[in-house]
Amino acid sequence: MKRKMVLLLGLLLLGVEAITAQTRNVTGIVISEEDNQPVIGASVLVQGSSKGTITNVDGQFNLDVPASAKTLQISFIGMKTEVVPIKPQMKVVLKADTQMMDEVVVVGYGTGKKLGSVVGSVSTVNSGKIANKPVANAGDALQGQVAGLQVFTPSGEPSGTVVMRLRGVSSINSDTEPLFILDGSPISSSAFTALNPNDIESMTVLKDASSTAIYGSRAANGVVIMTSKKGKMGQKARISLNAQYGWSKMTGDNASMMNSGQWFNLQEIMDPGKLYDSAFQERKAFYVDNGISTDWSDVFFGKSAPTQQYDLNVVGGSEGVNYYLSFGHYDAEGIMDDSFMRRETLRSNVEMNITSWLKAGVNLNLSYQKYNTTSFGSVANSVYNKAYAARVYRPDQTVNEILKDNEGKFIGYGKRLDYFSDLGFYNPYYLSEIQPNERSTARINGNTFFNINPVKGLNIRAAQAVEAYDYRNSHKVYPVGPFDGAGEASESFQRYYSFTYTNTAEYKFDLAGKHYFTVLAGQESIITKNENFTAYATKILDKRMMLMSTGADSDVPLHTKYNKVFNSYFGTISYNYDDRYYIDLAGRRDGSSLFAKQNQWATFYSVGAMWNMKKEKFLQDISWLTGLQLKASYGTTGNSGISPYNALALVSGGLIYDGKAGIAPSTVGNDNLTWESMKTLNVGLSTRVFDRVSLDIEFYNRHTADMLMAYPLSFTTGHSNSVENVASMRNRGFDLSLAVDIIRNKDWNWSVSGNINYNKNEITKLFNGLDEYTLPDTGLKMEVGKAWGEYYYVRWAGVDPRDGYNMWYDKNGNLTKNYSEEDAVFVGKQRYAPWSGGFGTQAGWKGIFISADFSFMLGQYMMNNERYFTENPTFAGSNNQTTKVLSIWQKPGDVTDIAVADSPMQFDTHLLENASFMRLKNLTIGYNLPAQWLRKTGVINSAKVYFTGRNLLTVTKYQGYDPEVDSNLQLGNYPNTKQYTFGIELTF
Repeated sequence: MKRKMVLLLGLLLLGVEAITAQTRNVTGIVISEEDNQPVIGASVLVQGSSKGTITNVDGQFNLDVPASAKTLQISFIGMKTEVVPIKPQMKVVLKADTQMMDEVVVVGYGTGKKLGSVVGSVSTVNSGKIANKPVANAGDALQGQVAGLQVFTPSGEPSGTVVMRLRGVSSINSDTEPLFILDGSPISSSAFTALNPNDIESMTVLKDASSTAIYGSRAANGVVIMTSKKGKMGQKARISLNAQYGWSKMTGDNASMMNSGQWFNLQEIMDPGKLYDSAFQERKAFYVDNGISTDWSDVFFGKSAPTQQYDLNVVGGSEGVNYYLSFGHYDAEGIMDDSFMRRETLRSNVEMNITSWLKAGVNLNLSYQKYNTTSFGSVANSVYNKAYAARVYRPDQTVNEILKDNEGKFIGYGKRLDYFSDLGFYNPYYLSEIQPNERSTARINGNTFFNINPVKGLNIRAAQAVEAYDYRNSHKVYPVGPFDGAGEASESFQRYYSFTYTNTAEYKFDLAGKHYFTVLAGQESIITKNENFTAYATKILDKRMMLMSTGADSDVPLHTKYNKVFNSYFGTISYNYDDRYYIDLAGRRDGSSLFAKQNQWATFYSVGAMWNMKKEKFLQDISWLTGLQLKASYGTTGNSGISPYNALALVSGGLIYDGKAGIAPSTVGNDNLTWESMKTLNVGLSTRVFDRVSLDIEFYNRHTADMLMAYPLSFTTGHSNSVENVASMRNRGFDLSLAVDIIRNKDWNWSVSGNINYNKNEITKLFNGLDEYTLPDTGLKMEVGKAWGEYYYVRWAGVDPRDGYNMWYDKNGNLTKNYSEEDAVFVGKQRYAPWSGGFGTQAGWKGIFISADFSFMLGQYMMNNERYFTENPTFAGSNNQTTKVLSIWQKPGDVTDIAVADSPMQFDTHLLENASFMRLKNLTIGYNLPAQWLRKTGVINSAKVYFTGRNLLTVTKYQGYDPEVDSNLQLGNYPNTKQYTFGIELTF
């Protein structure tokens, strides 16, 4: 019995030893070659498996690995991945990946590609440029970051959107904004304000046909791909908390408006009889002697508006699951007190390896926005916009009533005035209060996917995505003041959803270890529905009863809806020989319900090639040449950005004929309506020398064929125009990007970068063989051989010093005092900036860091419509004017730009201003607390404090509130803002 027990014990010990022998423990440390400091959060994986861990605050790792494992894969963002053999007490040194050639970017429907192997023209902006910016819109961070991409933030409203334009204007009547893709699925531009910028990992801009043709009919204006943050398999959970608080102020006011004394002096100049008007002189003396003068710009925009943002996220993963979970709160007041935005966001990105051949994931973003845009009615109020009112309200009209003692002396201000009796205006603040407006949007952006890998190299993917939102606008007009006994209530609803179903099969294989192939085939369907409904009730008598049911009357409700469907088939073939020669082929067959039946299908294609010359033997020994690539591409894309029913002849109801309800034709159909098609040639050269200087230059030529125009019709048809494919235009130019690492050592780093784009636009064809066509009342004209957007105005020649009347040039350049639209000519000034770009610098010393990014647009002009009212003697009696009007012509010999009131001001070239600008878009200064301090807490891995400023400096000649308005004319636009924000970020 004893011998049996000993034998059994021996067998158990041998089993334990065998089990233990199946794994072994490996420890080590990961450091950075650049500064010899520990790399915190580096991924440590057993090569060929999902088993791994991450390094701690000391850069150390501890991992049980299979006994059969030979190598570990060590990676960290911004550093080159290292594969090293397993050994005791490992020390791994990671090198900075200054070229980011190993960075994987998504440029189409398949798996990601290393940036250095992408044949097409792409630019990537990482999370460092996107996160922690004091604005709700993530698109604002792209301004000045990508050569050829113009980004406008035309309003300072917290809920304001951005406008993007890539490599010029490619259409007149269709959309000109890029296609936006979030985690592989298309989204509308309105979704930008619903996304938390701190959830975005990167944005990739696709510019040429080689990279955009795979998106077919929607990619004519380029593609912006956004990728949200995700965890990694085997990554230890990390919790991050980010808190920001700041304030906004108006960027500036470039117009100098009159104070009370100046305004009274102007009245005497305009009407010398006022010098002897005792009542006028008494009023003037009272205001001037008591220093009573209202700066309306300061009243409306002078305050600081608070902004706060809080973000909490958890990221990590286990052996078979990775996750990223976040919550964000954003709250911003507008510099106008009736505008604001509050947003809550929830994001959940989860991926899991269900089996060795099946992977699934869910990316989900939920947001709720409550906001208001500044607005108030125009009933009983001739001033309809605060931004405009700040210019034209007289300085002798105060916000509050003026208090006087028994002797008529000024003793202070009383209650706020709701009505300015001298002007016949209601106070805009009062109008805002009695016309409350509330908007809210609940939105979901989400996608799910399933990946099947039945055999090595084959990846079959099915993805489903949804973008949906419910919008509500509740508007009230209280039955008080100018609306006494005539209150109103309205409710507006919009429901939008778009489902995208994408199925792809991608196969990667190689031959002889040098010929690498990737073949992809796919199918995609997009179904979109939108519905709007608005109901009104009028003649509400009591502000306590503002439901629509309390109105004594109502208008006919407004009800609109549309549906649209896309069906597509696409494929790509990519070939790479020995990492030297690359060829990409792409094709897409698109079908769309937007176009006429016989034109609902179209085919788009591209071919691209790249030569990685540095890989050639004759260049490999040149040590100072780090990289050299030559690439070229040609292909076609389409533009489907039109209204859903342009191809159909529509009728509308709600009409009365002979006392009975009726319907009538409303639009002209077009049985031949089809896509605008863009054909693009792109040639580029990229190089890096001394492992410090990177240079990219690209030349492009893009031709728009079958361009849509509003084709004019005879009014005898009952219609003014129809939409036709009758024109064409061309955009050509170049992109240039330069980056230099000036200092890069243990304690210091300093780099500078910049980019610039030049674009020349030209109309090459119009309808009916015409060479020119003038757009009435716009100051714009289309002419073959000219740029779309070149202004067409009568040229102002100044004020005649002999009599004070305005002068103009006729078509032949002769002076005349008779203004005529027939004398309009092209003036050589552009509505669209031909030059644009940005530059910036980043520097750090130990834990201190600073970055500054500038953006600029050069050569753009804009009509300053406000000057028509603020430099016009016609309005000087009722409106305030700029101090320039004090130089109004008074006697023969006066040299001035302000004509007498008897010479009416016209919309001519003197109101056309240079709206070029350079702006300090973002400035960040911060400090990373030393790791040795935080290590003592046992909880906090990293911590930083920082300051971020936005739009702190603007250089421009434009005399309006702000030049960053994507329009040919500005009047009463909400002024842009500058932000000052302080923040702290903690990682646990």
